[in-house]
Amino acid sequence: MASLRSIVYIALIVCFAATLSSAEAQAAGSNSKSEDQVAQLERDWLAADGKGDTASLRRIIADDFIGSTFNGGLLSKEDIIPERTGPGGFAGATPGETNVRIFGDTSVLMGVINTVGGPEPRQIRVTLVCQKRPQGWQIIAAQMTHAQ
Repeated sequence: MASLRSIVYIALIVCFAATLSSAEAQAAGSNSKSEDQVAQLERDWLAADGKGDTASLRRIIADDFIGSTFNGGLLSKEDIIPERTGPGGFAGATPGETNVRIFGDTSVLMGVINTVGGPEPRQIRVTLVCQKRPQGWQIIAAQMTHAQ
């Protein structure tokens, strides 16, 4: 009887470990998909700003957005969506190295934006806080600094 009990006990442990492994794999896959969506959100934001696509910018940037300027001032959604037609301040900019971390329905993206305006190309370090809402991922906060 002791050996049958041991076999059942081992079988239960194996089943439990397999269940945990499967759950971890699904969670990692879900995070990976969300990470890709947030990285795409940054690309969509830069493309929409570069084209002056205010409809897309209004969808990408949350109504309760808050950000900061390079000199420490505060920004709202209306401050960063161009009032005029045509390209915004990130025309031609592309994302560089990007790292995304997912925390439930919130994410933090830290990366580099490569700009092409001005006499020579520059890099901007960016931190975006995004949140998954019923309409999809939106940027809810941003901090940018000039890279050294």
